[in-house]
Amino acid sequence: CVDTAIYYRFQHLYIIFIATFSAMLVLIMYYHVQIAWRLYTENRDDDDDDKKRRMSRRSNSHYKNNAISLRFYIWHYIAFLFVALPIWCLDQFHCALMLPIYNNLPFMAKGMTLHVVWHILSGIATHFFVQFLVACRANALGMACDTRCVLGFFPVVVVMPRNEDLKRA
Repeated sequence: CVDTAIYYRFQHLYIIFIATFSAMLVLIMYYHVQIAWRLYTENRDDDDDDKKRRMSRRSNSHYKNNAISLRFYIWHYIAFLFVALPIWCLDQFHCALMLPIYNNLPFMAKGMTLHVVWHILSGIATHFFVQFLVACRANALGMACDTRCVLGFFPVVVVMPRNEDLKRA
């Protein structure tokens, strides 16, 4: 929101938009890398401890929630840093070279630039990041979670109700 306001105020200075967007991206990445690192070390410590083989249901769900969180975290990085961001850079720095290709696309894809593909992939990466946060939140609340596929291929986190929640209903 702040970045958009800065962009509208300084549209003629694109470098300000790029600088603020990059700064916010680095700041956000710093904080969620800390969360993911904590989850990773908790799971690693659980793997090393033989007593954890006889874990309670809470500890099992804790371990599984961390694993689910980390899986979505990794997919978030793959989708954003290794696919979407290079596509965005290609579009930003080689748009003039790509323009003839864009103009020769079939009717349905006309106007489908790499910038549009970047938006789609960034949206998918954001979905994976939100699923990471859902699994982290379920873990913090002591609730088990699992993954399901929507439309047969798009993974989402499903939070399982606690036993006491089922008894109240």
